[in-house]
Amino acid sequence: MQDRHTAESVFGKIAELYDEVRPEYPHQLVSDVIQWSRLPAEVRLLEIGCGTGKAPLLFALHGYNMTCIDPAGGMLAVAQGTCASYPKVEFVESKFEEWTLPEKPFDLVYSAQAFHWIEPTRGLAQVARSLRTGGAFSLFWHDRDRAKSSLWDALDDAYRRFAPDLNSPATGEKNTRMWPDVVRDYGYFTEVETSQYEWQIEYGADTWVRLLQTHSDHRVLEPTQRDGLLSAIHDAIQTHGGVHRVNVKTELVLTRKA
Repeated sequence: MQDRHTAESVFGKIAELYDEVRPEYPHQLVSDVIQWSRLPAEVRLLEIGCGTGKAPLLFALHGYNMTCIDPAGGMLAVAQGTCASYPKVEFVESKFEEWTLPEKPFDLVYSAQAFHWIEPTRGLAQVARSLRTGGAFSLFWHDRDRAKSSLWDALDDAYRRFAPDLNSPATGEKNTRMWPDVVRDYGYFTEVETSQYEWQIEYGADTWVRLLQTHSDHRVLEPTQRDGLLSAIHDAIQTHGGVHRVNVKTELVLTRKA
């Protein structure tokens, strides 16, 4: 959970950049979620924090009835364009924990790289209320592994010089590893399972810097501090061959309403 800034204030003005540089999700992950969820014929899906529509599009390809909620109107505008060919997908501008739930429950509720913005007690209680008994809940997000290299050392040095309170972004969003235990502890869910999907992305210096500009902890830095950090990062990548190879682990948590 982010406590200083809201998702809509951090991302609302950079929706197009976010959509351009943020990575997609593995198609196999979506297939695994669908298979594990045992979805009925007349399925209803809910996505929490749909962003610019990267995850909704992958589920919409299957023809599902979907409701996608996000508090940032700028992100929703891009998502609506992304999913314009899928009339069964509707979008709602609201914070999930404050949203008035429809009377009919959902069969699958999922959140991609977004649930950490919600206070867990309120968020998980709202998820439980939104699901039918036995309905599936899924969380997934990108994490990063770092191999020891001179480039990672140079990136660490840039952070030490310009933003020592930030870790070099070798891992994904903060607190994501806690979610399997959090889901178990709150008592609304059962059958908690986890999976990982490993892959690699190559970034040029320009693209990596643009990606960092969509990270909440980088966006809230003072402009002068952020500019110095990003310039040092760009120089480090250029000095080390111009390519930053990032090993990605997409983490998946699956569970059911008890």
